[in-house]
Amino acid sequence: MSIFSEKSGITRRQFFKGTGMLAVTAIIGGAFAKFGFDVFAASHKYIEERIAGLYTNDQKMVLRKSHENPEVAKIYKEFLSPGEIKPVSEKAHHLLHTKYGKDIPAFIEELKNPHHEAPAAKASGHEAA
Repeated sequence: MSIFSEKSGITRRQFFKGTGMLAVTAIIGGAFAKFGFDVFAASHKYIEERIAGLYTNDQKMVLRKSHENPEVAKIYKEFLSPGEIKPVSEKAHHLLHTKYGKDIPAFIEELKNPHHEAPAAKASGHEAA
């Protein structure tokens, strides 16, 4: 009774169908991989050219260091550390460093009232500069 028994293995048609699907998948995958490598190479080349350009521009600049810039020196001398150029003054540290999260509202209030300590700073125990 071979009519009711299942045949083991795959048919010739199934084999060719499977290998055809595999070939198409490999070709499409290869095309996408080639495209990906080309994009990566182009972006890597762009980044290298951008870095080289920035370094070239930096080398051509007359003032390359911020502490040698006369305008920055004037800001320090007149505002951040009156009478001298002191980049690590308390006022410079307080105003020029980044503030995050809950420190921002107190800092804004302090900037609005520069001669008085901000109310939020009093409550948190911070000293105003």
